[in-house]
Amino acid sequence: MAEQRETYKGREIVVRTEVDVPREGTAESTAIGTGSAGGEAVDLKIDGKKIFVIQNSSGSYIATGFAFDPQPSPMDLARKIIDYRDAGR
Repeated sequence: MAEQRETYKGREIVVRTEVDVPREGTAESTAIGTGSAGGEAVDLKIDGKKIFVIQNSSGSYIATGFAFDPQPSPMDLARKIIDYRDAGR
């Protein structure tokens, strides 16, 4: 999958997945902090800030540091994080 970019509520979201992100265990993946739990490697940035994301065994995406229900896509997860931050939580 190619890189996806979207502006949501004035915030820039960039999602790169397996094709664009080095696989876990390589020197480059260690340097950028790519995470994967046996699923697709995902690099998610909101306004240039890295969000650590993993794909769980059911194929949904979760972000560390946030207590959200798993989301069906990294882009949906990013929107949820932005909504949470905009609510002042």
